[in-house]
Amino acid sequence: MTLFRPLQNKRRLVGAHRGYRSIRPENTLSAFDASLGHCDFIELDVQMSRDGVAVITHDDELGRTCNALEMAVRLGKKSLRVDHWDLAELRQLDFGGWFLAADPFETIKNGELDSATIQHILPQPILTLAELLEWRAKVQIPLNIEIKDQQGGVHDTAVVEAVLHAIGEANCVGDILISSFRHDYLRQVRRDMPEITLGALQENNHPDDLIGYLKDLKVDAYHPAVEMISGETIRDLRDNGFLVNVFTVNNRIVQQQLFDDGVTSVITDFPDLRMTAA
Repeated sequence: MTLFRPLQNKRRLVGAHRGYRSIRPENTLSAFDASLGHCDFIELDVQMSRDGVAVITHDDELGRTCNALEMAVRLGKKSLRVDHWDLAELRQLDFGGWFLAADPFETIKNGELDSATIQHILPQPILTLAELLEWRAKVQIPLNIEIKDQQGGVHDTAVVEAVLHAIGEANCVGDILISSFRHDYLRQVRRDMPEITLGALQENNHPDDLIGYLKDLKVDAYHPAVEMISGETIRDLRDNGFLVNVFTVNNRIVQQQLFDDGVTSVITDFPDLRMTAA
């Protein structure tokens, strides 16, 4: 296995959740650029277009973070599912303008961000994974790629292959950690690219026999939601050799407690909350 580069030398790591999404539109190049210098790695999400291209966006339906509702009428689209749109159609959407009206973290309202700054960067096009990996090579930032669940879609059996092909073409295994809530995807990754670092995402409840489950899954890290993790569980995981990367940690006090309990990293919408590294 090639250990994810940020994990080789230090703890108390900070991951920028979908980029610096509290001050830029999430999962866009603007959010990734803004996070540079504030984090140890960037977390992002991969969905699939109808024509089988791995693209960077979180939701399985368009609308929340782009102008798809408006464009669907012009393009004659009846569905907002990402995997019902070809890449050429997705390229016509703006994934940035929604941020001005939504102000999702009230950073504009609170005067922490000038709306003119966002206006200046519009429109924000969708990125393919290949394009993002090309950008990553220039800036040398490690990435946590979350493969979104494609169950029920046409690319359920193809998404892992598409992601691994892009990583292989970019020759950047040591700078990539792959995570997913679909743990059978992780089994496929371990089979097809055994050297890459893997993290099992989990929310609500831990799997039964957590340590045994993770060992059977052959992952390197556990990625639990912050609401479900405890100091005792963190220590048990670390004692058994697992890295612990917790999402989404937007409170400095909680972040400090998690680091004191031994977590490897926190994934946050506010990477400027970084504490002093130990």
